[in-house]
Amino acid sequence: MQTLELVNKTPRQIEAFYVYPHGGDRGASRGSLAPEARTTVQVKAGQIDVYAVSAKYQLDEHTRDRPEANQELEIRGPAKVIFYDADSRPAEVSRQDVFGVEFSLPKPRGNDEP
Repeated sequence: MQTLELVNKTPRQIEAFYVYPHGGDRGASRGSLAPEARTTVQVKAGQIDVYAVSAKYQLDEHTRDRPEANQELEIRGPAKVIFYDADSRPAEVSRQDVFGVEFSLPKPRGNDEP
């Protein structure tokens, strides 16, 4: 078994995260992560999927969103997963055995859009 550290670098709560064998059943949530919080889980080496659901937030008066992020990873030893928003990629995700899992956020509507 390998230790996988998960870190929430978003300004929102991650309400649920899942770590499961690639292509397998997602199963129950492994928990939640507050902003800047971290936790560890034990996983078998090999291909895994990581999936997270962020807390709902209001982008503007017309747009609410509950962002999701997912990534397939190859785990060969202890590793770290950093959840982050698309516009704020941490430099740390460039290191070996550190994986970035990005939340894509909607853009605010402009005044010229219906």
